[in-house]
Formats: sequence, structure tokens, C-alpha cells
Amino acid sequence: MVTNVGEELSRLVSIRSESGYEQEILIYLEERLRGLGLTPFRQMVVDNRFNLIWSGCPDPKVLFSAHVDTVPAFGHPDQYSPRLEGNRLYGRGSVDTKAGIAAILIALEMAIEDGIELNNCAVAFTVDEEREGLGSRVLPQAIRARGAVVLEPTGLAICPAEVGSIEVKIEILGTPAHGGEFETGQNPILKAVSLIKAFENLSFVRNGYHPLIGKGGFNVMEIKGGGDVLLVPERCELFVDFRILPGQDVEAAKRELSELFRREDVRAEFVDVEPPFELKEDEPVVKLLKQAYYRALGKEPRIGGIKSWTDAGYLVLSGIPSVVFGPGKLSVAHTPWEYVDLNEVEAAARVLRVVIEEVCEFI
Repeated sequence: MVTNVGEELSRLVSIRSESGYEQEILIYLEERLRGLGLTPFRQMVVDNRFNLIWSGCPDPKVLFSAHVDTVPAFGHPDQYSPRLEGNRLYGRGSVDTKAGIAAILIALEMAIEDGIELNNCAVAFTVDEEREGLGSRVLPQAIRARGAVVLEPTGLAICPAEVGSIEVKIEILGTPAHGGEFETGQNPILKAVSLIKAFENLSFVRNGYHPLIGKGGFNVMEIKGGGDVLLVPERCELFVDFRILPGQDVEAAKRELSELFRREDVRAEFVDVEPPFELKEDEPVVKLLKQAYYRALGKEPRIGGIKSWTDAGYLVLSGIPSVVFGPGKLSVAHTPWEYVDLNEVEAAARVLRVVIEEVCEFI
């Protein structure tokens, strides 16, 4: 009997699995797969953290991958208690990306119940996607596949394109002065405001456009400075994420940023740089997913691009063509009101079940 989607997802959301603390949910998933008659194995990643992997053969045609870690609740502990309102299930990790995990599990159950031998597909549940992507970085050392479907919230759009990113920490120094004589100091917060405006004129930001993703841009994720009463601050710090579109040159963007930082005389550190990617629509894994979508849901899929780095990035770099797909809205991920529509989770499971049928054999 196939598990109810809401029950499955509620169990997953109720297990806290912030980055670095994924063991409990992985043990649950290990037992869950064993309950389906599958024998997963652990791939050690770092310390006691591991990816959980199952494969029906040494060279599977398709790998389903989803990360188990979530961002913290950010002061909203009630997010670990799943809440159902209509067809929406609320809770931390509900859409990012435990809905994808639930879709994989339900798809496996449906395929087994329909008598499909799981002999040409594989599953990976990875750690650390929300931090450094350590899990997906080493995953290809343990399993190779001819293509991968990485579960992330895309609103059920099939996404063969993904942005890259350049994350930069910036330190701007000022000259302290008494707040009553602020003209005698140099305020680094004002310089930070000017620098942020200058980002808008960077060529890769201003001219960036991709038909599946949209415009380029940047997000000021953090700004710190000041705090002392009646004092011009001594420093201001920025943490900025620049979006790099498929077709844009990451190294050229870094050079343009470095030149701006040199002109403005600020200190900057590139803390994370990830390239974008784009698969052609005739790539076998893209065609497979499109065909499965039509068979499962009776309509043509929407083709899109995802505006965030995912585990697919490292899989593509390792030579595994990967497409991003899954239920829910990326815009509500990481927020206090994170949720997913259970109808979309069920639809995603139906699509994955057809993918399994396409690559595997009936008993």
C-alpha cells in the first residue's frame, strides 16, 4: 500500500535536520528504504556525516537526488511541528527539500506496487547542500549515472539551466569621530551604500539576461556596521551574492568585481564561487523527464531555470548531466512561512514513477 503523501512529508518535517545534524533523518530514510526491500549504503562525507545511496545496478540510467539538510528555524522553533492548512503543509524543510524526498519515496512505492523491477535507477540523499555542498561534491565518487534528476522546488518546472554565484565578503574601513562632529570622520556605511549602487552598473549585472532564468543581479545578504552611540563607525561589512547566468564568464565577473574593489579601496574576499550550467533540451535526461511528465500529468511541462545553486552543480561538473525538478515554490524556502502544496508533491511522485517505469523493467 502506497503511503499517504501528507503523512510521509509530516514525518520528514518533524525530524530536525539542520546542516551538520542530518544523522537522525538519514537513519530514518535508511530504515524506510530497507522497508521497501532495498539495501542502501552510506558514503562518509566528513566527520560522522554521510550520504545515503541506493542503486539497482552499477551503471544506472537515472539518479534521483535530494538533500536532507535544512537551514535553521531562525528563531521560529514551531517550524519543526508540521502544520496542515488545506492542501498546504507548513514547516521547516517542507519545500526545501523534504517534499522532494517524499516524492522519491512515494514514487519508489508506486513502482514496486506496480511490479516494476528497480534495476536501472538509483537514489541519493545528500548532506550539506545548504552550506558548502560537501555531500554532492563527493557523491560522484560513490555512484555514476547517465543522468540525474535533482529534487528542488521548481513549481514542477523542468529546469535544465541553473545560475552560478559569486559570494563576496567586503570590509569597508572608515574614520571614527564623535557623532556631533561627524563631518570630521569618514562613515563606512555611507561608502557601503555607494558601493551597492555601483554594483548595479557592473556589466555582468546590468547586461545579464537568460531566456529561462531572467535577469542577472545580486543580493545583499548581510550588512553590519556601527552601533555605538554618537560615533561615526570604524568599519562596515557586507556579504553579497552575485548571480551568474549560464553563458556568462565567472572569471570575467570576478575580474570586474576585483577592479571595482580596487578603485573603491575596500577589502574583499571571494568566499564561494560556483559556475552556472545549462543542458540542451535534447539531452537524454531532459527528454526522459519531459516524456514522463506528459505521460503522468497529461500536459506539456514548463521548461525553466532555477535561480539558486543546487547539488546539480557539482554533479554536472563531475560529468553527470543533471536536471532540477520538484514541487513547491523556491520563493518560500528558508522563510518562517515555508510550505508546499501536497497536490504538487503527489504530482512530482507520479512523474518520477513514470521515469522509473521508462528506465526499468516489469517483473
